[in-house]
Amino acid sequence: MKKRGIYIACGVVFLLAAAFFGVKIFQGTYAPAAVTESMSYTAAPAPTEAPEATAVPAAEPAAETEEATPAPTATPEPYVSPIDFESLQAVNPDIIGWITILDTNIDYPVLQSPTDDDFYMDHNSDGRYSSNGSIFSDHEYNAADFSDPVTILYGHHMASGAMFGRLQKYYSDPDFWEPDHYIHIYTPERELAYKVFAALPFSSDNLLYYYDFTDEKTFESFFDAVFNARDLSAHFKEEYAPEPGDQVIILSTCLIGNNTRRFLVMGTLVSDDQSS
Repeated sequence: MKKRGIYIACGVVFLLAAAFFGVKIFQGTYAPAAVTESMSYTAAPAPTEAPEATAVPAAEPAAETEEATPAPTATPEPYVSPIDFESLQAVNPDIIGWITILDTNIDYPVLQSPTDDDFYMDHNSDGRYSSNGSIFSDHEYNAADFSDPVTILYGHHMASGAMFGRLQKYYSDPDFWEPDHYIHIYTPERELAYKVFAALPFSSDNLLYYYDFTDEKTFESFFDAVFNARDLSAHFKEEYAPEPGDQVIILSTCLIGNNTRRFLVMGTLVSDDQSS
């Protein structure tokens, strides 16, 4: 019975001790040192020393480059005419060019005598007599290379339609006139294209004799007179009117029903092709 009393006494002491320490823990007067700091905070690791900076060698200045050599430009091929002037001039060296007008029958060599401007009125391109004559220019007033401010080519109005026999018929027809037309002249050195701007009856005077087309005022006044002409068979495209410095070609033939006047077709140079 004595032992049992001891055990009871010990149990009471143990319970009292547990209660005492429980109260202390609850009041926070006893806690292990490890939990005195907030558990939500994580200390940052101690900083380490930065590694020594490695020196970067300075960039060497760029070497001077040689000045770029421009690419060579292509050299235009020398002009090769579609007309075999070598063969033509072997027969007659007076052949200086070839005239072609699309949608017409005009497709002939152009002649110029170095001595007699009337010669090709009744001689063909072979130099033989022919009532048709040839298409020709005057050597006294026009250079053979078509470089003058105004070049005039003459051709007969043949009843057969040969030479310039149909020139007036073509250019007096409003339907033919409406689209743009070009007079093409081929030479051994280049190809020229003239845009037609006027077709009309005109005086039979030798224009190159009476007008100095190298003079700007004369040039302007002459073509002003052309555009002021009034005739039912006259046609104009004023937007293509020439200005001083332009080159003009004039085709001249007899006027139907009046041999004392001429029918003229005029074009301004718009293309001078010297390369193939």
